[in-house]
Amino acid sequence: MDNTTSKVEIIGISEKMRIDSETFELNKECNITESTLESQDLDESELKRKLKARHLTMISLGGVIGHGLFLSSGGTLAEAGPAGALMAYAIVGFIIYWVTLSLGEMATYIPVSGSFTIFCRRFVDESFGAAVGWNYWAGWSIVVASELTALPVLMAFWTDKIPAWAWSGAWLIVIFLLNLAGTRVYGETEYWLSMIKILTIIIFIVVGSFTSGGLIGNEVYGLKYWSMPGAFANGPLGVINALVLASFSMQGAEMVGIAAGESANPRKDVPIATRNVFYRLVFIYIGTMFVIGMIIPYNDPLNITDCTGSASVSPFTIVFQKSGLNSVAHVINAVVLVTVVSCANSGMYVATRTLCTLSQENIAPSKLSYITSRGVPIYALIATTCISLVAIATSFLPGRSLFFILVKLSGVSIFISWGGICCAHYRFRKAYLRQKYRLSDLPFVAHAHPFGDLFSMAACIVVCLVSGRPYFSPVNILGLVGHYGGLILFLLGLIIAKLWTKSEIIPIDQIDLDSGRVDSDFNDFENELTIESWYKRWKRSIITFIV
Repeated sequence: MDNTTSKVEIIGISEKMRIDSETFELNKECNITESTLESQDLDESELKRKLKARHLTMISLGGVIGHGLFLSSGGTLAEAGPAGALMAYAIVGFIIYWVTLSLGEMATYIPVSGSFTIFCRRFVDESFGAAVGWNYWAGWSIVVASELTALPVLMAFWTDKIPAWAWSGAWLIVIFLLNLAGTRVYGETEYWLSMIKILTIIIFIVVGSFTSGGLIGNEVYGLKYWSMPGAFANGPLGVINALVLASFSMQGAEMVGIAAGESANPRKDVPIATRNVFYRLVFIYIGTMFVIGMIIPYNDPLNITDCTGSASVSPFTIVFQKSGLNSVAHVINAVVLVTVVSCANSGMYVATRTLCTLSQENIAPSKLSYITSRGVPIYALIATTCISLVAIATSFLPGRSLFFILVKLSGVSIFISWGGICCAHYRFRKAYLRQKYRLSDLPFVAHAHPFGDLFSMAACIVVCLVSGRPYFSPVNILGLVGHYGGLILFLLGLIIAKLWTKSEIIPIDQIDLDSGRVDSDFNDFENELTIESWYKRWKRSIITFIV
């Protein structure tokens, strides 16, 4: 009897060990930790990991390249001059560089949708993360409305028989349906829309360079407008004023982190997308502004801006006209149309995922975290669409004053988000080292820490405070409310959240670095790169940069 019992026990133990072993191998294959398993919802409806590296890269670029580059770059040139505009874009680009590196490190280590809102709550303070999250969601909801109000102007190029509100409403429905279709459809749509924009910009830079040198057109431009009327429009003040316009044009690089939770392989895809975004932004924005500054003087009447900061005529159209290619006007208008739709599409995606994350973190109504079987946070999408619809409606009110304030609020909100990302990363890295983790174990490491985080946080604060100076003399109430209203609302929300939740800054030693962490055999991907021949690695790098 005892022998039989012992055999049964031995068989039971062996079976348990076999099951545990299979479970461990399964978890390893799926690249998840025990804490990740505990944090997952048992419901099958969840965000789908359908995005690849090319999707992530194009999503971030699609959000960045909006009508700010195709239209507002003329306003930036008028405000700061050719050299001043380049300086403004370079300063903002330098901030974006550190922001993308910092977010890339955290999002690769803990790939969750709506990432930096969660990072701010876990690595800094729960109230701080809540305030940053609501600020980011509201900012992008307004950006969607801003993009859609530009669409009627573009459609009027072909026909003015349809009222403006009808065009804005129709395109809002299109964008809603694209986001409703699921992550994969959204990713593919954004990929091809962004591809069109990038190819157009490359053609523009080539044609503009040939035009400046006299190979196309009837005049040699060179750098003559840098001496007359001059390289700077309003001196240092002009550069400061252009910073907000430049940031409005370049916001969206942080989308890589937001989409990390829906990446098929975040450990591999997020670092690739993060590195490529920066280099492409430098080429796209610095290259484009340099060409515009060579061919268009900053005092050109067509650069005079309206209340939204957009030039009355696209600088792209002006350059093509001076090159003698007047027939491309329809093509340029169509490309700008694609640009606006793409930016609004990305904005809707990011705002929806951010609102869903806020709900999952119990700082928004729980209903908003419901996700359909296609991986779409449907109620968060509906709520974001409704807010964008209300913002669009304000643009048709007499005087457009309220809409002007909303657009200004969204322009400043991005600096709050960038500063929040760098603050979260500063404390993440500090906690990572304090808790005896090794940097070599990180899938992706942001270099020059802590200089990058400290510089970016300081730069964001300075720009937010200083760039509103033009509205003091002469006093512009709308400008002051629009520029500083966002900062006041953010601080007010932070204070209310602190009083309501009684939360405190999380001690470095108590910061949670394990929940949601992705563990994997890091050597697999590195070995793939090692065994590749050198020409295959170069070929892959070139294709990745272009595509």
